[in-house]
Amino acid sequence: MHLVHKVVRPGPIRRAPVAIPAEAVDDDRPSSADGGTLRHMSEGITRLLEAQGGVASAREVLVAGFSRRTVERMVRRGELVRVRRDALVLASVLTGATPWEKRALAARAVGRSLAQSPGAATHALSHESALMVHGLPWFGEDGLVHLVRTDGRRGRRDDTVWVHRPVDARWVGVVDGLRVVSPGLAALQVAATHGVEAGLVAVDGVLHQAGTADLADHTRWDAAAAARMRHEVARALGTVRGAGASAAALVLEHADGRSESAGESRSRWLVHSLGLGPCTPQFEVRDGPLLVGIADLKLDRWPVLVEFDGAGKYTSHESLLAEKDREDRMRTLGYELVRIRWNDLARPQVVRRRLLEAVARAESRATAAG
Repeated sequence: MHLVHKVVRPGPIRRAPVAIPAEAVDDDRPSSADGGTLRHMSEGITRLLEAQGGVASAREVLVAGFSRRTVERMVRRGELVRVRRDALVLASVLTGATPWEKRALAARAVGRSLAQSPGAATHALSHESALMVHGLPWFGEDGLVHLVRTDGRRGRRDDTVWVHRPVDARWVGVVDGLRVVSPGLAALQVAATHGVEAGLVAVDGVLHQAGTADLADHTRWDAAAAARMRHEVARALGTVRGAGASAAALVLEHADGRSESAGESRSRWLVHSLGLGPCTPQFEVRDGPLLVGIADLKLDRWPVLVEFDGAGKYTSHESLLAEKDREDRMRTLGYELVRIRWNDLARPQVVRRRLLEAVARAESRATAAG
């Protein structure tokens, strides 16, 4: 008996069509029918961000009537940079921007996503992120965007933002459509988080801005605006808690709005840290009634002047020669002069040696003349 095996040949395999989600369509190669529409929407998004200083939240873009597909397409093409899930920056404004300008753009972008003024907002920019929006100097930032809650809820921290303990909403105002804590509080927050040197730069900057406003309005330094700001900073000290409170208190003790730049504030703190203080900012050197020049700092115990030379301080050969003549006249009047540059601030031993040498020359000159 023979068994016959029947061979069954398979037929053609039929597959169900795969549905491709709309987001997966390659927007970089639009059809001729919708290419003009996508280009028009991209231009509209660009104009929206340009009107807001180069930043926006994705939510703002969608509310303005633009599609999420267009946003994703612009991100893929490198026209938009996503700082955070809902925070966008125009790539063109980042081109050629300094590191601190890029940090300010990131802070504003995150601010537009978390700390916008309309509606029941629960966050406000704080610390150096608030100082950036206020247009004030800052130093010692950590690469994060700093915020506080104003609804009493706990904060959080991730790779982009640090949301600190809540503050009373009365400390919050609106600048350029962003909710930010007041300058005085932001400056002390920097001191509490980043230390005395960074805090001194921040508080000096806050007080200097107020004093400059007084000069413009009343032709007198340390008038109404400066007094109000000192009062605000003193009140803000009462809100600082934890390990940073002592640093904030020390900053308030040593702050002086006469320092005109972050470099001058840091130089003043370095002199103090080296035990060669106190010193006077913006010291007028006079030859009788004639004003010879104004030095950034003068050591109070010796006729030693300190000048901080930031980048671009002398913009021409003529200004450099004029500064040399001024320096020669100051030496003729019995002063020694020490210059500090940015890289010197990280070399305290070098600055200490220069200052001590200048002190020794001044004392030797006084002994010879006596």
